[in-house]
Amino acid sequence: MKQFKTLLTQLLVITSLMLPWATTAALETFEKAGHITSIGYDTFTMRDQKYRISPSAQLKSNDASRNKFSDFKKGDEIYFKGKILNGVFYVDIIFYEKPDLS
Repeated sequence: MKQFKTLLTQLLVITSLMLPWATTAALETFEKAGHITSIGYDTFTMRDQKYRISPSAQLKSNDASRNKFSDFKKGDEIYFKGKILNGVFYVDIIFYEKPDLS
């Protein structure tokens, strides 16, 4: 019976994700820029808003010291795009440009 409930729950989740009205209504895109105030394994915070890094997120950087997300530090200024799904902010692409210190 427990396996049946688990299977039924999985089918309901998959079905709801496949329905166009379910995903379209809950999906909204965003673009933001600013300084990272805190950073974790797959999340970061900026201006008291938490953002989750999508597993397939892309990173575009012109700085060799910032080749992967784990290289970022508190205070780094980034520009990013993503989507809001059911109230969760998912980041799909992050742009980082090395600051000009001259």
